[in-house]
Amino acid sequence: MQTEKEKGLSIGSSKKKILIKYYYERIRRDVTNFIKWMLLAILTGLVVGGASSAFAACISAATEYRNSHLWVFLCLPLAGIVIVFMYERLGRQDGGTNQVLSTIKSKDNVPFISAPLIFISTLLTHLTGGSAGREGASIQFGGSIGSWLAKLVHLDETDHHVMIMCGMSAAFAAVFGTPMAAAVFALEVVSVGVMYYAALMPCMIASLVASGFAAGMGVTPESFHVTDIPALTVETGLKMGVIALGCAVVSIMFCIALNGAAGLYGRWFMETDRSSNHCSQLQMET
Repeated sequence: MQTEKEKGLSIGSSKKKILIKYYYERIRRDVTNFIKWMLLAILTGLVVGGASSAFAACISAATEYRNSHLWVFLCLPLAGIVIVFMYERLGRQDGGTNQVLSTIKSKDNVPFISAPLIFISTLLTHLTGGSAGREGASIQFGGSIGSWLAKLVHLDETDHHVMIMCGMSAAFAAVFGTPMAAAVFALEVVSVGVMYYAALMPCMIASLVASGFAAGMGVTPESFHVTDIPALTVETGLKMGVIALGCAVVSIMFCIALNGAAGLYGRWFMETDRSSNHCSQLQMET
């Protein structure tokens, strides 16, 4: 028969074993996840950084060629036709940058065809003098490659979304040379005011690797030298606040205008197409 003291020691020993096992499993899981995401972030930074370096170099070469051969401006309509033809034939499932952003919050996938499509279309646009930025293109380019890598290593749904954010960060960092801004941008651009902190470390590692890779490949982003920084006073603080408020108002108005234009297009033009198709079907039946 065990005494009360021996029973207490036995229970205490069992609890200690359970606690040790619990913390051991937890530490093992956290260390495994850390190593996994370190490797995945480095892989994403290298792959997306290399592809984005080629992307940035091609855009720079296209811009230089356009500036020295002004006749290519006449090819802008032809480039537009080629881009529309490519997306009509190959990119019907491509929803653009909005699809990449919505994929992080939903269960959708980014088609890999988005990467070559955005590469070629952005290159043609810059070559012929079209109006196109590199921000949305780099996000879509990196997000599609990140999604492809996630499928390649068979990640689950949650990790798949983190890989898309890593790809976005890596592409942005490689093209613009701003790894910290790229990591934060990918985390908060999906939902205003919401930060996906679980992806912070992988996005930072992928951004740093991609930025270093691009710098090693000779990709030099644009830099602007600030010669005079005013001292922070009440007056300059108020001026910055007014500028920030004005930018926010303009951004909100721009988003409202975009949504309104899309709604009008869907209401008028799409209904017109449906009615014309319906009339054509009736004529064929009669």
